[in-house]
Amino acid sequence: MNCYETLFVVKPTLTEQEIAAQITKIKDILAKVGAELIATDDMGMRKLAYAVEKQSRGYYTVLYYKVDGSNIAEIERNLKINEEIIKFLTIKYGSKKEVAQFEKMIASIGKTKNERTPREVASKKEVVAKETQEVVAEEVTVEDVAVEETQEVTE
Repeated sequence: MNCYETLFVVKPTLTEQEIAAQITKIKDILAKVGAELIATDDMGMRKLAYAVEKQSRGYYTVLYYKVDGSNIAEIERNLKINEEIIKFLTIKYGSKKEVAQFEKMIASIGKTKNERTPREVASKKEVVAKETQEVVAEEVTVEDVAVEETQEVTE
């Protein structure tokens, strides 16, 4: 069995109950073809990069599962014929590095800020601090150049 991730976008015109019903419907299809659903990531309502079927927003959901590759065609066929789903994408994780990343993503799903390990929080703070330092350094160099140009003009 291979590891897969399927992202699909549901029309934003549906109610919360209808969106939940569509997600359940896709989960039932996975169960019917013998897939082992590992995790679900409801990303919520988001803006689309471009209009799809005259929609500028959509409800994003990602399903992580394991299934035989022969069943992917049936899953995608059901996604295509569902009129409430405007886009979908299925990704296969095959190599050892990809599977390791897959497991890492599953472990991080659903973690809130309070549930993150101190190492994860520290690394994010370091990245933000580094970006802030770079921006401040750029601002300083621009100001220095402006001061130097002013000094040259006055001399």
